[in-house]
Amino acid sequence: MVIKFIDCTETHHNDMDKIISFLSNYFDTLGVKNYRLKLSELQIVKCTQCRCCTQRDSCEPVKCVFKDEMNDAIDEIEEADAYVILADRNNLFSKNKIHDKFSERLVAYHYWPYGQVQSTPRKISLEKTSILINYNTTKYFMNHSFITSKINMERTSSSIGAKVLDWLPITPKKDLLASYDKRLKEMADKLLISLGKKAS
Repeated sequence: MVIKFIDCTETHHNDMDKIISFLSNYFDTLGVKNYRLKLSELQIVKCTQCRCCTQRDSCEPVKCVFKDEMNDAIDEIEEADAYVILADRNNLFSKNKIHDKFSERLVAYHYWPYGQVQSTPRKISLEKTSILINYNTTKYFMNHSFITSKINMERTSSSIGAKVLDWLPITPKKDLLASYDKRLKEMADKLLISLGKKAS
């Protein structure tokens, strides 16, 4: 049983590190293996939309012709049973570039032969699970930056074959963990229950 943190944060946030450490420690106390995939530390090139990876009909993702670290990242994603997907949003009018680039490369999880109008997801049945955490500093609760962030994170989850169990937008607080610890544990427990392991 492995839970993978897919950290799509664009900017370094001590708050996000605290959240990941909090959840990681919680999983550790229950004997659940968990690892962090920090995308900002990987060498991942932008998708050229050549669609070479989409031509083979397979239920598994197809590696890119570019030999960057995305291929290894896909291996790590595939090894996990569930996910905590995290992303930040710091500007109302621009996307998270790390998450955006990563999402584009998830085309490897789609079958899209030349001549076919639309792509077909390789992971048709969502056999894995995820929870989503968005650290949003744009301040206006439930404005379009929150909604678009949620939609983008949901697409990431469905691409890798994971059903979203819960979603939490987090805004900066003076004592962040005290403000969100109960909610974070609630989300973590949903993930654990989906894996057949309940918190004590």
